[in-house]
Amino acid sequence: MSLAPEVNTASYTIPGNPETDVYLLPVSGGADSTALAILLHEIAPEIDFRMVFTDTGAEEKETIEALDRLEIWLGKRIERIGEKSLFSLIDEYKGFLPSPRDRWCTRELKLVPFRAWIKQFEGRQKWMFVGVRADEADRLAFALPEVETEMPFVDLGVDRAWVYRKLSETIGIPRSYQTRSRSGCTVCPYQRKSEIIGLLQRSPREFNRGAECEKLAPVDLRRHAPGVPLWKDTSIAQNWHGLPMPETDDEIEKGRLSNAKGDDLFGARIFVGGEFFFDAMPGMPEFVWAQRLVSYSTTLAGLKKQLDGRFVHLLSTAEVHGMTPEEVRQQVRFAIWYIEMPSDVFDPQKPNAESYTWADGASYRQIQHVVDWATRALHAEHQRRQAAASPNPLTVQYEWADSARQSIEEAKAPLGGVLLSQWYKAKDVEDPPETEEEALKRIPCPMCHI
Repeated sequence: MSLAPEVNTASYTIPGNPETDVYLLPVSGGADSTALAILLHEIAPEIDFRMVFTDTGAEEKETIEALDRLEIWLGKRIERIGEKSLFSLIDEYKGFLPSPRDRWCTRELKLVPFRAWIKQFEGRQKWMFVGVRADEADRLAFALPEVETEMPFVDLGVDRAWVYRKLSETIGIPRSYQTRSRSGCTVCPYQRKSEIIGLLQRSPREFNRGAECEKLAPVDLRRHAPGVPLWKDTSIAQNWHGLPMPETDDEIEKGRLSNAKGDDLFGARIFVGGEFFFDAMPGMPEFVWAQRLVSYSTTLAGLKKQLDGRFVHLLSTAEVHGMTPEEVRQQVRFAIWYIEMPSDVFDPQKPNAESYTWADGASYRQIQHVVDWATRALHAEHQRRQAAASPNPLTVQYEWADSARQSIEEAKAPLGGVLLSQWYKAKDVEDPPETEEEALKRIPCPMCHI
C-alpha cells in the first residue's frame, strides 16, 4: 500500500484526545469519503474511527459493493443505519418528489437518522472527518451541534486526481463512476442529463424505478413513448449494431444546418453526442473497444458544453476505465451527429407544465424516448454504410454488408437519418454554469456523504 508521494501525511495531526474523544467518520460509498477512510486509517491506525453509512434504500449497487470492499480492506465494520427508503417516503408524501430546491430526502433519510445515531455520544468531545477536497472551493461541509468538523483533504492539499489514484491502488473505483460524477441515490435530482442517460444504459431497472415516480400528463405519455431498438426490429443481434463514425472534423456550422435536408421535411431534429474509446496493438490498425451515446441537446452549443463536462470527468476518473489521463486524451474521441426522425414518432421537446417530474423541463420517459430513437437512427446509419460497401465476395466483410442490407429491408419502424456529423475536440475545462439549476447540480449535497 503506497500513499501518493505529493501528500505529506506527517503534516497532518489527528486532533483531540484519543483516550476520551469520539472520532466520527461518515462514509457514503463514494470516492471522496472512501479514500478519506483509507487515508485516516493509514495515518492513525491506533484510533477507533466510528465509520457510519446512512442508507437511503435507493443507493447504486456499486455503492454498497464499495462499502463491503472497504470493510474488508480495513478489517473494520461500517455501522449501517437508516430504516426508511426514498421510495417508501415518496409514497408517504403522496408522490411529492425531492428536488434541488426542496431536499426533504436529505433531511428525512440522512440528517434525522444520523442525529439519532450520534446521540449515543452525547456529552463527549466529538470530531467528524469529511472528504471535502482542496480543489472544491464551492463545496461546504455539514456542521452539527457539539461536533468539530475536520477536513483533512483540505489541510493536505488532496485533489480529485489523488482520490481516484488512491482508490485504484486499493479497493478500486465503483463502476458507477464511469457515468456518474458523485455517489448518491440512483434517482438523485442533482444528476445531469448525461448521468441519467448513463443510469439508463447501466441499470435500466433502476432507471425505470425513477420513471415510475413521475406523474406525466396524458399527452406526454403518448408523445414520449419508448422507441424501437433496431436490433429488435431486424435479424441482426444487438452486439452487431454500432455507432457511425464521423468522416470529418469540420464544424457543423449554421450554413450547413440550414442546408441539411432529410427525406422527411416534417421530421424532428436534434443534436446527439457520443464517445469512442480507441486502442491499437503494435503493428496493427487502431480499433474501437467501447462506444456509447453520451447525451443530446436541441442546440449545438448545448451539446458541446455537455461533452466538455464529460471530458473533464473522464480525465479525472480515468482509472475507472483502466486508463491514465494521458491515455484518455489520446484515445477518446467525441462525435456529434445531427439526426432527424419523423415527427409522428419522435418528439424531443420537454414535457408540458402539467407533468410532474424529478427535474424541471425533463422527464425520464422523455430521456428514454430520445435516446431510443436517436440510437435507432445512428444504428441505421451504421448499417447503411456497411450495406453500401463493396467488399470481395470471398471475405467476411461481404457477409457483413449482405446482413446490413437485409436489416435495412427488414426494419418496420422508421429509421430516421443522420444529416450531419463531425468529430469534436472537447475542452478540458468546463464553462461556468449559466443557470441556478445548473449551478446546484455541480455542487454536491454535503449531507449525502454520510
